[in-house]
Amino acid sequence: MDFKKISSVIFGVIFIIILYVIIYYALKIMYKDVKTGGKRRPSKSKKVHGIEVIKALENHDLKPGSVIPVMNSITIGRRDDNSIVLNDQFVSGHHAKLYLRNDDFILEDLNSTNGTFVNDNKITGRVKLKVEDEIKFGGTIFRVID
Repeated sequence: MDFKKISSVIFGVIFIIILYVIIYYALKIMYKDVKTGGKRRPSKSKKVHGIEVIKALENHDLKPGSVIPVMNSITIGRRDDNSIVLNDQFVSGHHAKLYLRNDDFILEDLNSTNGTFVNDNKITGRVKLKVEDEIKFGGTIFRVID
């Protein structure tokens, strides 16, 4: 046999093997997508945070002991388009935002007039919350829970 024929046969066999491997992995990925409906499974390590109502003014729908889970983000303020509406003269229209970033629970003051307080300390901008931190908006107090 000629060296050119041998090398072309080897090249052809290697090419076919590589092609089959690529097709196999493509089909494996498509099978997983079809099996799960294209949805990713939720991470088991992701924590679910929430806030518990400690003190609420009488004109609020919130009751002490109520728990509000925070899955993505919630906004707090006096306007009706917030997730939590607080009818308090010391709460701004869009007062603050609570959200999750990776495994961190973040509170962001949205330039409120009277401020947002964490453990009786006025915050500016963003702050990382811990379990048992107390958050105060006007006359309403929440506690961070896990």
